Formats: sequence, C-alpha cells, structure tokens
Amino acid sequence: MSSSQKNVTVVGGGIVGLACAWELAKDGASVIVVETGGSSYGTSLANAGWISPSHIIPFAAPGMVKTGFQNLVGRTGAFSITPGAGSLVAPWTLKFARSCTDAHVDNCAPALKELLDTSMDVIEGLTETTDLKRTNQPQWYVYTSENAEADAEHEVDLVTKFGVNAKQLDLQVSLDSEPILKDTVKAIVEFSSDFGLDPGKLVEVYRRNCESLGVTFRDEKVTAMSSTNRNVTVTTSTDSWISDYVVLAAGVWSRELAKTLGENLPIMPAKGQSVTLPGVMNVPSRTLMLADQRIATNPMDWGFRMSTGFAFTSANDMSVNSKATEKLIATARQALHLPEKFEVKNELAGLRPASPDGMPYIGPLPKAPRVIAATGHGMLGLMMAPGTGKFVADMISGRSVSREVLKFSPARPRL
Repeated sequence: MSSSQKNVTVVGGGIVGLACAWELAKDGASVIVVETGGSSYGTSLANAGWISPSHIIPFAAPGMVKTGFQNLVGRTGAFSITPGAGSLVAPWTLKFARSCTDAHVDNCAPALKELLDTSMDVIEGLTETTDLKRTNQPQWYVYTSENAEADAEHEVDLVTKFGVNAKQLDLQVSLDSEPILKDTVKAIVEFSSDFGLDPGKLVEVYRRNCESLGVTFRDEKVTAMSSTNRNVTVTTSTDSWISDYVVLAAGVWSRELAKTLGENLPIMPAKGQSVTLPGVMNVPSRTLMLADQRIATNPMDWGFRMSTGFAFTSANDMSVNSKATEKLIATARQALHLPEKFEVKNELAGLRPASPDGMPYIGPLPKAPRVIAATGHGMLGLMMAPGTGKFVADMISGRSVSREVLKFSPARPRL
C-alpha cells in the first residue's frame, strides 16, 4: 500500500503521538489519535521545554549508578523510589547498571545524535512557518561543586568527541551577563545549538497542524490490541476497529498495552515535577541547567520554569507534591538569585517512560510488526518527538532508515 492508502491509529495524544500523527498525515495516511483524558497531554506540558541536540549521551552512562545512589542516600530529590514503584525496579536497575559503560555510550551516541539532529530540523521549520518562538541565546550548564572545573572540562571533552559544539566560558564575564546566577557558580559550559521553547505551545502547534490535515481525535482508553501480518485490531473502552498499523506512543502506559500483544517493554515510570514562577527578577535570557542540582530551567514568556526529579513510581501516580516544589526551589537557590516570596504557578507532575539502557523504543514490535513503538524517551520526549515522528513515518511508508535508527528497535539486544 502507498502511504495515502493506509489507515493508522496512534495510541497516545502527547507530543510524541502528535509528532507521529502529523508526519503520517503529511504522507497521506488516514490517522486516528486515541488519547485518554482529552487534550491534557500529561508529561508534554510538565517538562522543561528544551530542544537540546547536545543530549547525545544516553542516560545509562558511566558514573550514573554512583550518582543515583548518592541522590538516593542523600535524599536530594533528583532520584528516588516511591512505595508504588513495584517489582520492576530491581530488574530495571540491574539492566541499567549493566548499560552504564563507555562501550554503550560509543554505540548509542551516534544514533541519539541522528534522532536529535532530525528533531532540530523539524523544530527550525516550525519556528519559521508558525507562531512557535524559541529562546535566542544558547543553553548553559552551570556548575557549583568543588569539582566544577573538572566536571565542565569532562562534559566538553565527552560531547565534542561526537560532534557537539560545546565550550567552557569565561566565568566572570558570564556571571555579569546573567545576574540571576550567584557567585557560587564556579564553571559554565555553553552548548551553542541548544535552546528552549514553551512546551505547551509546541503541543498546540502540532495539534493544530494535525487537525488541518484531517487527523481524527478520539477521547477514550485503549484496553487491548491484537495483531496479524495484515492489520491490527484496536479495542477501547467503548469501541473497536481495524487499522493497517498502530503507533504505540502512550508513554509509560505503553508497557501494559504491549503486554496484550505478548511483548515486554521494560519501561519504568519516573516522575518529574516542575513549577513556573511568574515574578522572578533578572530572568535569564537562555535555558540553564544547574548541573550539580539536576535542575533544568527555561525563561518562558509567562514565567520562569524549573523542572527536576526522577522518582520511580507507579503508572497511576500523577500527584503533585508541594513539599517537592519547596525543595526544588530551595535547591535552585544554591545557584540562582530567587526572591524570598513569589507566586507559585503551574505545579505540574509528569511520568517519564524510562528504558533501562537510556534509548527510546522506535520500530516494529517483534511479535507484532504492524505495531510500531514510539516510546521510552525518558526525560527527552519533547526534544526527541519530532525526529521520532519522522522515523515512524519512514518505517510505515516503507522508506529506508539508517543503521543508526535501527538501534532504537524494540528487538535490540537486552542485557
């Protein structure tokens, strides 16, 4: 079948699902997006709003096991495990630990770079053709620890090895140019290609583009799927229908749906939390990563967004923890000048679909090749969504994809 003859169901109405739906609709496919809860989008609205092609190092990298353990013991909030995390935590953590090697980074970084570069091209096109706006200044990583200089140098060496444009900046000049930074900051690295945008606006643009191409949206819950070599039957809480292909872009809920097809996608829900402060003075002109505090920031038009956290939990835990918000703000004060009193807006929580090797799942499920996975993006869903949409559309249309893209396959070897 040509793309114009195919009908495709996309399960999930977040940014990844919308990106896939748009690319498929541009190919001429008839597309249905099934989303639970309407246009709430979950994690798509709660993130930091970064587009960072520099993020080519997988989350499973050398040193991350030690970092996670220190966060857990020190109760910093950057990494934690809730009582509802369940029995998957132990095997997931073991696989994660086994993946934290230099060889794994060398294998994954080129694939992640292709995915992020593809996303960058799509986002640049949207900023030129829609009302989507971005920060104009490049992203900074700021370091406050005693090892700041060495950590900054290591970061630059690591990413430039894979073709990322990064450099360490003159500290005093940089502090003078961004008054929100305290003199506790001891080193700064600039990533010239990275920037921020309003994640809600990006979702809005994608949805608007989908609707203009005739994409149908259904607000109901997919409860099961069954697949043959010719098509996929989708069953929801109220209906069922047959599609030529299904795109599984349901985030942390993808794992349970994959089980109905006899597949195992070892995705852990990792909750992050964000807050947006409208009254902050000296708002920076760029996105900032507080590297030692593990806090991402973004100066949006309507407020200063701060996001952090990687708390293993259940797929039903969407609660917002006000104490976690207080801790987030207090931790950010280690590097930022923040007012003593301010209005807190948009306390949000989102569940990140985390794979144990730090790579998303993009491609046909081994036992159900008409179901294309588009999930497991962890903390990088917003910045990887546009590229994921491109790759999924290529696969369904029959266009070839590179050897690097094949590394995202759900059939890849698992430790």
